Amino acid sequence: MQTLLRLSTLALALVLTTGSALAQPDRNGSPAVTMSVSGDAVASSPVQAGGNDRVAVQGSGCSGFITNATPTAAVTWSGSGALSIYATSAGDATIVISDPDGRWHCSDDADRSNANPAITFAQGKAGKYLVWVGMIDAGKASATLKAKSGQPAW
Repeated sequence: MQTLLRLSTLALALVLTTGSALAQPDRNGSPAVTMSVSGDAVASSPVQAGGNDRVAVQGSGCSGFITNATPTAAVTWSGSGALSIYATSAGDATIVISDPDGRWHCSDDADRSNANPAITFAQGKAGKYLVWVGMIDAGKASATLKAKSGQPAW
């Protein structure tokens, strides 16, 4: 019994001292960047990736660190067919997306040669996609967020 109590105390101490928050991203935050995509144009914007909040989207397999309170961008899609949202960075970036129906999607290392993330919606639904560009490790880095119809144009 004392061993169990000690282990519980140790586990609680580890949770309290990790320094990273564990909460679901806030869909009500104000995005830092807005982008619109239609037709064959590529929308692109420099962004600040990462944060100190560990990604916590239950059952999603998401990884990395973001800033939960503020989406990196809102991407408005008015086309039809496939929509790709992706990021490039010198570091190991990840992306978390809330689609127009409120479903979560995550990516890490879709571009195998450069560890860049991408999500392609085979039949993108018209509407707003909230995007958080994260980093595998806590902290921030420069990145470029892109969105286009079809497959990513690395």
